Amino acid sequence: MSPDEKKLMTETAPAKTSSRVGANLIFEGKVTGHEDLDISGQVNGSIDLPLHDLVIQRSGRVKAELVKARNLFLHGQLEGQVQAERIVISETAVFNGDIVASKLSVQSGAKFKGTVKISKDYQP
Repeated sequence: MSPDEKKLMTETAPAKTSSRVGANLIFEGKVTGHEDLDISGQVNGSIDLPLHDLVIQRSGRVKAELVKARNLFLHGQLEGQVQAERIVISETAVFNGDIVASKLSVQSGAKFKGTVKISKDYQP
């Protein structure tokens, strides 16, 4: 591929879109969509983003019946059932619930209470 073709591909590649629930927002209900989501506020309900990434920031609080995401990066608090291909629970995170994932990383210092089922068959 020539340098001109590479340049054209990067210029025409669709930008990765992401939505955000800000620190001063409280969302009640079902979240579904086709882009990544960053939560700094509070979400109560369910989150269905099976092909996209979900980031719950340190100030983020999620209480959900079910969370589906391709990748979940948890830095804040999450209570509920989670299905994902990959989950990373950071040292600042608090998790209470059940996990079904292909890959799981729990960093030292994280607070975790629940069950884990490792499954190679993540289905979006």
